[in-house]
Amino acid sequence: MEIINKENPRYEMAVERVQKIKKFYKSLLVFAIVFGIVYGIKFAKYGLNYISVFEVSWIFIIWGLILAIKGIKLFFFNSDWERDMINKELKKQNNGNY
Repeated sequence: MEIINKENPRYEMAVERVQKIKKFYKSLLVFAIVFGIVYGIKFAKYGLNYISVFEVSWIFIIWGLILAIKGIKLFFFNSDWERDMINKELKKQNNGNY
């Protein structure tokens, strides 16, 4: 097992990634709570007949899309991909090859 060295750049990248994931999950939780409160109030006030899939506020649609984009960026285009692209560009500039 590798000893954790806090000065190691890989450790710093791991800490940064964990902080980004934590921030994403907090944002997702806030979205779910606000969405639940708003539509819980509507449900309590108007009942099941009022609530429909097509009556979602544009704010929630935009907010949800932003969260989806952040999630895709965080989980599918992670730092490994970014680091590989940086290394590829550095090799290209130094050698003229990939």
